[in-house]
Amino acid sequence: MPRWTRAKAAVPYIVGGTKITLDVLSKTVISVASQIITIIEGVKANRDDTKTLAGRLLGLVTVISEIHKDKTDNDISPDVRNSLNRLKSELDEISVEIEAMRVSTDTHTFKGFFKGIVLYSDNGGKIRGYTTRIGWAMNVFQVESRIGDSLRLLEVAEDTRHVRVVVDDVHVITQETHQHIAAIRGDIASIATRAPTSAMDVLPSSFVLPSRPPILYGRDKEIKDIAHRITTTESPRYAIHGPGGIGKTALSLEVMEHPDVAEKYGNSRHFVQCEQATTFALLIELIARGLGIEESSNDRMKDVISRLQDPDQPVLLILDNFETPWDIVGEKSRVESILCQITSLPHVAILLTMRSDAPPSTHVQWSLPWLDPISALTEDAAHALYVNVDPKADGDSSLDTLLAELSYMPLAITLMASMGRSGQRPTALLQAWRDKAGGTDLFRGTDKNKSVNISIQLSIDSNLMKSVPEALTLLSLLAMLPAGASMELLPSLALDIPNLVLAQVTLSEATLGYIDSGKQAMRLLSPVRSYVLKHQPASDSIKHTVYGAYAQFIANHNAEFGSPDFPEDARVLAAEETNLEAILPPSIQSGSRSAIEAAIDFSRYQRSTRPRLEVITCVVEVCRRNANLEPLARSLFILGEVEYFLGHYDEAQTAYQQASSAYGGLDDRLGVANCLKGLGNIHRVRGQYSEARAAYQRASGMCGELDDRRGVANCLVGCGEIHRMQNRYPDAQTAYQQASDIYGELRDRLGVANCLRGLGDINRMQDRYSEAQIAYQQASGMYGESGSQGGVADCLQSLGEIHRMQCRYLEAQKVYQQALSIYMKLGSRLGVENSLRSLGDIEQGLYKEAEDRDLGCWCGS
Repeated sequence: MPRWTRAKAAVPYIVGGTKITLDVLSKTVISVASQIITIIEGVKANRDDTKTLAGRLLGLVTVISEIHKDKTDNDISPDVRNSLNRLKSELDEISVEIEAMRVSTDTHTFKGFFKGIVLYSDNGGKIRGYTTRIGWAMNVFQVESRIGDSLRLLEVAEDTRHVRVVVDDVHVITQETHQHIAAIRGDIASIATRAPTSAMDVLPSSFVLPSRPPILYGRDKEIKDIAHRITTTESPRYAIHGPGGIGKTALSLEVMEHPDVAEKYGNSRHFVQCEQATTFALLIELIARGLGIEESSNDRMKDVISRLQDPDQPVLLILDNFETPWDIVGEKSRVESILCQITSLPHVAILLTMRSDAPPSTHVQWSLPWLDPISALTEDAAHALYVNVDPKADGDSSLDTLLAELSYMPLAITLMASMGRSGQRPTALLQAWRDKAGGTDLFRGTDKNKSVNISIQLSIDSNLMKSVPEALTLLSLLAMLPAGASMELLPSLALDIPNLVLAQVTLSEATLGYIDSGKQAMRLLSPVRSYVLKHQPASDSIKHTVYGAYAQFIANHNAEFGSPDFPEDARVLAAEETNLEAILPPSIQSGSRSAIEAAIDFSRYQRSTRPRLEVITCVVEVCRRNANLEPLARSLFILGEVEYFLGHYDEAQTAYQQASSAYGGLDDRLGVANCLKGLGNIHRVRGQYSEARAAYQRASGMCGELDDRRGVANCLVGCGEIHRMQNRYPDAQTAYQQASDIYGELRDRLGVANCLRGLGDINRMQDRYSEAQIAYQQASGMYGESGSQGGVADCLQSLGEIHRMQCRYLEAQKVYQQALSIYMKLGSRLGVENSLRSLGDIEQGLYKEAEDRDLGCWCGS
């Protein structure tokens, strides 16, 4: 669908106000834009020029409506009000002139052909002039940086949700271009459509499935039934539910590997281990990782929906052990909202496993009929499972009675058979089981839950475990770690366990723990971990050792963002992020300085990668409670930065102000200056330019007095942004250049790259394409040296825009292809969409060139 058609459909939706409330002035501006877009549709000539104008109008409409939604007239700052009034005046004049142009072009017929050519040229110049006239508004409202998010939030960009429509709708002129885009689509689609031999072959390298049993006894009927349902039902939503230890995870993995499921869903089969989701934010993060999303925005749920939104590719999402996030205290409604958002996508199949009697959430329309709760094994299947683990038990007269006492529960059978394999016969195990069941109230509950719990406790009390006391210590240690302990880090976590290797072997033989070969980690089965946390928690000594080991681990990988070591340190921390989010909050409750420092450093890492509030909020609370002013000031400042990056500007402003007060009490002027810079950033994004400039200037003065050169440079960049948005390009250029010089002296290549990119933007907006091209090329090189492939791709995309605007379509095509390749490697769906759309625009440009050549030949004849 052409952009001006999309714009025409979008703007009345906004003006109608069915979902968005706007102040009167913003709504008036959008209404005038709507009239212009409607008129543009009637202008039959100069389609490239009208398309560009309509695209800019659509960008302005979506951004203005987003940043001003739910605001009243009193909420609009004087600077923004002046900008809106100026824009309205410009649009009023453009509306009148372009309507006259439409009427004039409609009156021309074939008889006035040559006169029409002259008029075509004149009108093209006028339309390009209109586009230039609103260029300042594109800068003031930061359309280029905000347009991607705005389009999604307003739900008006149909082709953003379904990118291939754009490419299919454009005119295919050259065979090479057509084949290239088709090949790109093929690269993306072929992975999704092929039927791999194993899901392990196709899941992202950062995400590995849990271990599967070599044989799953007695579940053939269930596997076949579920596989049939999720491959034939429209929009399947099913829950495998039942007690812990019944085999829900193993069953879901077998369904995932079923040939019919592999054929339908191919590479779009995703398994998420929700047992690790101890917070709402962590649940979203785990789903994002399960989908292989490496690049992130400040809204991880948006990343998830963006990755899932292609309606042409069916997706299977398995959420294992969903009871963990479902039972988070006070978060049920938010967890439910995740389910509702994902299930709103009809092409996404949901299969979750959960310890329950029914599927969760009454707001999700679960497919009917529901799956029956998973039943225990049949007697024959239970016997086969036991004998497979302990072949010597076959024929034992007490085995069938023992299996009945175990309620034919798979995990209970596996644990007991593991003890049998070490020398205990079914008769002895049966007596031990009965003694344990009758001797304590510890095992109250349903028969099935009771069977599993007793079996776990008997395994813990077994001769095998008693022969290696360190195994019990390791068991309680592993229960602390929802993601398990990496083999590399485990020795430092287990300093109190002298015979660590023997303890690992013992846990594996007892089937209480297992080695996750894919992640090179040792883990506990979910029911075992839940039981150990409740009944065999780690001692204070073990906790202290684990807390200290993780604090040192963070201290060893705390490089500052932008430094050469940061990418590698971030990769290492990301691998332990789930465990760190579980370990750090309890570790800082004692007020330990090392634990607090570790939590602050970890929060700095999260601020620079995927901003999260859980850990830093906990640090602030502990420091306030203990009246520890210095770490309180630093943690409040980081809290302000996290809130800012999440777009929570009111909360960020409060945190910065409180941090500034704390720094003031410590006579820390550099801390106060940093808070002022943060407040300046908030004012700037709100369009409060006078306040932002004042904050930057105060902060810059303080940084200069303290010889904080990087701080001065950061303030200059902020001032440069203000100048750029207010169309004061010379002032912006001076600020960026001064900041770049300082960053260069500090050897901060990322800072220099950002300034060069800003200079490129300034030159491009002024149609100084040669200067812009040089700046983008230099920035791209520095981004590459700094390890920022996203920055490289963004610069390539901007270079492509320069070539396209100068009608150098083949050069533009080349750099768009390069950007697309990087975006695909990064897993950036938005980047891929933008590059594909740009390649579609190139095809239109080539079509226009061919059309002009044909017209010239016809006139010459």
